[in-house]
Amino acid sequence: MASTELGARLKKFRQTKQLTQTALADQLHVSRQTISSWETGRNQPDIATITQLATLYAVPVDDLLQDASTMTTAKQADHTSPSLLMILLGVLLVERITQFSTFPGLYWMDFLILLLISLLGNLGFAHRHPNVWTKRVHWIGLTVFAVLSLVSGSINAFNMGFGLMTTCQFSGLVVVIVLARKYWLSRSVEARQR
Repeated sequence: MASTELGARLKKFRQTKQLTQTALADQLHVSRQTISSWETGRNQPDIATITQLATLYAVPVDDLLQDASTMTTAKQADHTSPSLLMILLGVLLVERITQFSTFPGLYWMDFLILLLISLLGNLGFAHRHPNVWTKRVHWIGLTVFAVLSLVSGSINAFNMGFGLMTTCQFSGLVVVIVLARKYWLSRSVEARQR
């Protein structure tokens, strides 16, 4: 990473927060010249100061350190839209309410609905507290949802009936497409970073 790139990002974040170099220097207890040397690339802040800057700017440390184009692509690869999960949840709820089925089939739909609700909760938690484990739990949960939906719809588990069977297959297929897209995006990010 070139220090001029880091300096440009530091300057951009400072200007976004509408801070002068002097105001930022006062908050960090350094001189204005130190801030200037960081932004021009003559020097770099230490990791403790970068952490302070990230906290001050309310951004992850990675946003300060990574190139914007790499960061955007990486976020796209890791990001799952909550709207997709909300749409799937809405489809499952409507089908659960409107379709006639056996009690075990309806209970199975209830289980899938609860699984989606828990995935939405985990996604919200992951956005507030991003770490590797919340992302892994989310992607493992989506994989489990996709497999359970596809298998139960394909074998018509619990004699669900045609409507619920088709809904399960469709929901599982949508999640498989999202997972495949995420996989290919993450592979392209890894290839660019090499």
